[in-house]
Amino acid sequence: MDIGQQFGIFFSNILSIVTNPSLLIILFGSTLMGIIFGALPGLTATLGVALLTTLTYSMSTQGAMVALMGIYVGAVYGGSYGSIMINIPGTASAAATALDGYPMALRGEAGKALGLTTTASAIGTFVGMMFVVIFTPLIAALALQFTSFEFFLLAFFGIIISGSIS
Repeated sequence: MDIGQQFGIFFSNILSIVTNPSLLIILFGSTLMGIIFGALPGLTATLGVALLTTLTYSMSTQGAMVALMGIYVGAVYGGSYGSIMINIPGTASAAATALDGYPMALRGEAGKALGLTTTASAIGTFVGMMFVVIFTPLIAALALQFTSFEFFLLAFFGIIISGSIS
């Protein structure tokens, strides 16, 4: 499958989400819930996805994936609110936002900082999705070639990294 076909499938799926009102409601609701999760310190994107997973068992596959992606992306973005407004990152990914955003808020430029964060998050999400569309078939083909030896080395590497951190 070439890249043109991959993008065709990707954009047809996006079109099917945009034209389905129930999927749009799920997308906006889960994204809003993700923003709330991200804005509250201690509640991370991973926790939001883990909690929402139990609610997605009765959904269609497309609805469940839309909900899980919405809460994850919303939570990663929502962490910037606490970083900018009160200098407490809501998520670990928003720690760098506190370095620039909070001083801007102290100068009265909180709206500008939130606007920049929103723009950067939207562009980053779009670019990230494009990379996923391009590189997923290559990574999947590589992963299917793994044998027991590679799985052993991967597990051994994880144990060594975990041991060296602690």
